[in-house]
Amino acid sequence: MHSNRTVQSDLVLVVKNPLLLPLLLLPTLVACGGPEAELTEVLPAPPESFWSEQVPATPRGVTEGLARAADGEAVALRGTLQDFVEGLAAFTLVEEALDHCDEMGEDDHCPTPWDYCCADPDALRAGTVAVELRDDSGLPGAWRVQGFHGLDRLSEVFVEGVLERDGAGNALIVASRISPAL
Repeated sequence: MHSNRTVQSDLVLVVKNPLLLPLLLLPTLVACGGPEAELTEVLPAPPESFWSEQVPATPRGVTEGLARAADGEAVALRGTLQDFVEGLAAFTLVEEALDHCDEMGEDDHCPTPWDYCCADPDALRAGTVAVELRDDSGLPGAWRVQGFHGLDRLSEVFVEGVLERDGAGNALIVASRISPAL
């Protein structure tokens, strides 16, 4: 722990030596871009094999699809992208029939437009699923899904893949294809 006298002398040293000032400011300048800007430059988009312009033959809403499908079953769901997982090829898909905050029409209603803070909690739980795009090793890819073919929060999409449920009943879609909901 420094005494006040030591801190003052350190500050005087920096002020007297102008060459040290840029070195002290460098972390601040680098951090101004934020972690999202850093990931945008570093992480590539997912492979094109995950994208299709074709609409699945029999898509269901997220709520209905999750209620009808068993673990390990192929599914085709239509929903709204809520948010992305930074650093992994994963996102949250929500039942499109649920109203997100951007549809509420009040500017200060919610902190984020893609939030579902006013939706019925039970309906939101039943109509929300995690989606992963996995690499060849079976793990979520180190790709940036946001921006892939224009995907962003509140984009309407179709997701095709396989449903996985854990012991607690939590659902996850291992995506094989994403298509725009036109």
